[in-house]
Amino acid sequence: MEGLLSNPAVQRASGFLNHLFRTYNKPMYDVYKEHQQRLHASNPRLRKNFVNSVFSCLTVNSGPRTVTDPHADSANRPDGWCGITCCGPFDYKRGGQLVLWDLKLVIDFPPGCTIFIPSALLVHSNCPIQPGERRYSMTQYTAGGLFRWAANGFQTQEKFWENASDEERARWMADRATRWERGLALFPVIS
Repeated sequence: MEGLLSNPAVQRASGFLNHLFRTYNKPMYDVYKEHQQRLHASNPRLRKNFVNSVFSCLTVNSGPRTVTDPHADSANRPDGWCGITCCGPFDYKRGGQLVLWDLKLVIDFPPGCTIFIPSALLVHSNCPIQPGERRYSMTQYTAGGLFRWAANGFQTQEKFWENASDEERARWMADRATRWERGLALFPVIS
């Protein structure tokens, strides 16, 4: 994994993905950036996957024929995005398409492209590729549990509730009641 994380081409791909995130959804990018800064300030021993990334987690599907079954990433932040980059020599017109089942969409997903999806909310998969072809993917995201950990004062929710004052509990409940509205507001509207 160290070799992959230190590979200049992979680092550039991560930087490009983060640049896209900042360009197309700056409000959400800022939430992820602030979260990651707080997380790393709370524990200086933590190490980022990439210095140019606001995402805390990385999944690399090293194939050689990466295909996923329909799934939603329920542990991810529900109102968050994950960035998926695919690569490898395959004919994207004959396979490897991204399927967003809830939206009834099949999207051509050529090698070298990146897409952002709310992976906790949408059931997604990709189509098989042709015999002899290769397909890989790299997905950057931040698990919902990391956001929860930071929001609970860098402790589990159970520990927070054990030690919280009445005022902290009331603030937590008020935050929870409006969190979905704040999350929805992070999604860009294209008119």
